[in-house]
Amino acid sequence: MMIRTTLTVLLAMTGMAAAEPAVTVRELNRGPVAGETFAYDPALVRVPVGGSVRFEPTDKGHNVAPIPSLWPAGAPPLNVPFNSDATVTFERPGVYPVQCTPHTGLGMVALIVVGDADMTEFAAKAASAPGLAPKARAKLGALAGAAGQS
Repeated sequence: MMIRTTLTVLLAMTGMAAAEPAVTVRELNRGPVAGETFAYDPALVRVPVGGSVRFEPTDKGHNVAPIPSLWPAGAPPLNVPFNSDATVTFERPGVYPVQCTPHTGLGMVALIVVGDADMTEFAAKAASAPGLAPKARAKLGALAGAAGQS
């Protein structure tokens, strides 16, 4: 215990911070809101640059993939296969919209906001993104609005 406390104090004094634990996003057949089906929980995540998100297939039959028309330019691709657990580290600031490919039309989307991001700009892009199902578009707009207020 004494060693851990000493290490924490030394890291704080040198300006080095211990790595933050990954935020866990669960993939669900029934969302956290009554009557909601096929959802990520939480659907809005904020992490600092260099922060990590752990995707957990709580219920089977889901994956995590980018929404290509809204993915930040030059950002590395993301692909968490069906029924797989994965931790992804985000090294660049931006808004990273993800989807469960078979359930996007049912609104199974989420936003990973990394560092400071212009949520107004993202909301405008999402409102006119080609090929996005209405339920997914509406949810992304609501998530962007919530992220812009926090």
